[in-house]
Amino acid sequence: MKTSAVGYLSGSFVAFLSLASVLGLAAAAQQSAPGSSNAADPTAATTSSKPILTPEEKKKADLRADTEKLYRLTQELKVEVAKSNKDTLSVGVVKKAQEIERLAKSIKERSRNP
Repeated sequence: MKTSAVGYLSGSFVAFLSLASVLGLAAAAQQSAPGSSNAADPTAATTSSKPILTPEEKKKADLRADTEKLYRLTQELKVEVAKSNKDTLSVGVVKKAQEIERLAKSIKERSRNP
C-alpha cells in the first residue's frame, strides 16, 4: 500500500509538472498576482463590467483559472504530505491527489483540442 500510494502521488506530481511546463504556470501565476488589476486603467470605467469574450478568449481564461487552481491544490497537497507520516497517507491526501489528477487531465485535454 505504501509503495502504491507514493507511486500514485509521484505520478500526479509528474503529470502536474509536465502540464505546468506546457502552459507556462509560472507566468500565469505572476500575471495574476495581487495588485495587478486594471483599476487604474481609464478605459475600464467606460466599458461594461464583464467584457464580451470570444470563445477562444473564454477557453484561455478558463484554462488559466483551472491552472491556477491546479497550482493551489498541489501546494496544499505538498503541505499535507509533509505533515503526514512517512509510512501512511491520509484519505484526504489521496482524495486531493485524485482531484489534482482529474484537473490536470482535463486541462491537458482542453489545451490539446482546438
